[in-house]
Amino acid sequence: MAEEIPEGNKGNGEAAGGGLADVPLFSGLRKKELGRIEAACQWRDVETGEKIIGRGETDREVYFLLAGIAHVLNFADSGRAVDYAALESGDYFGELAAIDGEPRSATVITRTPCRLAVMTGDAFLKLITSNKKIAMAVFKKLARIVRLGDDRIIDLSLLGAEQRVCLELLRLARPDPIVVDNLEIFPVPTQELIANSVGVARETVARIFGRLSGDGVIEREAKVLYIRDRNRLEELALAEGRMV
Repeated sequence: MAEEIPEGNKGNGEAAGGGLADVPLFSGLRKKELGRIEAACQWRDVETGEKIIGRGETDREVYFLLAGIAHVLNFADSGRAVDYAALESGDYFGELAAIDGEPRSATVITRTPCRLAVMTGDAFLKLITSNKKIAMAVFKKLARIVRLGDDRIIDLSLLGAEQRVCLELLRLARPDPIVVDNLEIFPVPTQELIANSVGVARETVARIFGRLSGDGVIEREAKVLYIRDRNRLEELALAEGRMV
């Protein structure tokens, strides 16, 4: 029989069965089981630009992002930020500290207002040790993180600045809901965010964006960045590296 998960504080009037149903980690769970997991959570609303967790902190809570966008940052000894990943609704984070008990390995800051479900590290450990399906999903995520880290190391070592920026735009892009075969990025990431993600200066990103805009490859309209020439962007991403 599965071990009971300790009950948390369901603040802000969150109803059981209403918050975690859209988190892929819990897909396929029965309503009663999902309700027990939600009972172990606290509910938190966070404004734009707020830090959720910080590198080096010793808390062990695990966070489930129910709405909004956040990004994962790390910092070099020089103080320069490196953006690891964007987190969207349905993602979860903080599991490394819950599993190994070590300090946080990165900082997570909100890019938009966010709604979070928060579970203690002990409750998360009991959850993954009592549910094989959830445990396997966590293991697969950790494996993806390792593979992504390997890819990033290769990118930073072998690719030029323009290639890295173009690859990052392709990674962030999603299908345009209006124009078939077009891509868009919403909300538009700041040049600083792109620079942190690929390890170049913001001024370098500005120059690359200027060229891409001038060549009709990308176009910004309000809060949306449209990929107008996907083939050309892919060609630039695969071309021989060029530092600018």
